[in-house]
Amino acid sequence: MNNNTVTCSFVMDRDIYNAFKSIVSKHGENVKGNIVKYMKSVIRYDIPNADTILAIQEVQDLKKNPNKKVYNSFSEVLEDLENDKL
Repeated sequence: MNNNTVTCSFVMDRDIYNAFKSIVSKHGENVKGNIVKYMKSVIRYDIPNADTILAIQEVQDLKKNPNKKVYNSFSEVLEDLENDKL
């Protein structure tokens, strides 16, 4: 056995497992792969909150977008929001 791997085993409610499996399989993933991906995200961001992880990824994507809208002040943001209402 490779010393760089570990075998994980745990018991959980079958209905929870089946619901989770159903959701991740709809997205082309499997339970083990999804759990490993989640663990890597926790390590990468040092935070286990999925919403926060998605927000960080969104900011990173926005920073890469050369066509993003930028504002010089909060009043410009409010003005833009007001113009969108019209």
